[in-house]
Amino acid sequence: MKIRSQMVFVCLLAALPALPALGANLNGFMPKAGEGTVALSYSTESYDHFWRGTTRVANPPFLGEVTTESVSLWMRYGFTDRFAVVGSLDYVDASGDGSSGFTDSGISDLEALGLYRLWDNGASSLTGGLGIRVPVGNYEGDAPVSLGDDSTDGLARLVYQYHRGGFYVSQQVGYDVRGSDVPDGYPLHTEIGYSFPASSYSTTVNLFYTRYFAADGTDIGDAGFTFPSNREEYERVGAKAYFRLARGLGVSARYYTALDGRNSGDSSGFSLGVVAGF
Repeated sequence: MKIRSQMVFVCLLAALPALPALGANLNGFMPKAGEGTVALSYSTESYDHFWRGTTRVANPPFLGEVTTESVSLWMRYGFTDRFAVVGSLDYVDASGDGSSGFTDSGISDLEALGLYRLWDNGASSLTGGLGIRVPVGNYEGDAPVSLGDDSTDGLARLVYQYHRGGFYVSQQVGYDVRGSDVPDGYPLHTEIGYSFPASSYSTTVNLFYTRYFAADGTDIGDAGFTFPSNREEYERVGAKAYFRLARGLGVSARYYTALDGRNSGDSSGFSLGVVAGF
């Protein structure tokens, strides 16, 4: 398999929602017409401190350390060489080990985007995407820990990418139009990666940086605040790796940690996944 076609497959993992809070983070690789990828992953993340507004504090004793586990189904399919769709659905289990004995589990949100290659000169490309995120499960959004914000959102993404040989760098900018009283948001996602096609058991690795800005919103503790209305922001870094086991089949691993935040958990997490092409 040529380097370019191999990277197109393995780097599709960048959009895999391995950790629920990461959302639709994309790079610029697109599947060919009639080709697709499906992935199933297990993820876990936890935190015992959070940012109340911009101040980092310990979780209250009634909540304790919060752990979120999820199983994510992700799929991508190319209708043409320039147009593809990507979608994901998560089953989430969240719990705290504090005195409240808090626990909640169920299906959270369905996310789907259409992607279109706007421009491509061989080494550089520009891809645009429009999509939607809708709550599917019957969960409570206005809670200190929840499976989602219980909001129907419109998603817009624009991704620039440069790649040469096994190396690539991509930059996503986006805008989320959020429903209910959830503030709109601006997601940013940067990736730098490299593919090592030395053998049939080739490997792709990348580093990523993710930042999410909220347009406005309340802080935890403000008079009359709700958790969905919070100005929830975060800054995270991490690494991902893909290991090709056979043609069209591989496994993935991912780790991230928070650098800063606002009304969000100081969390870290990892995921493991199985990825198949068709």
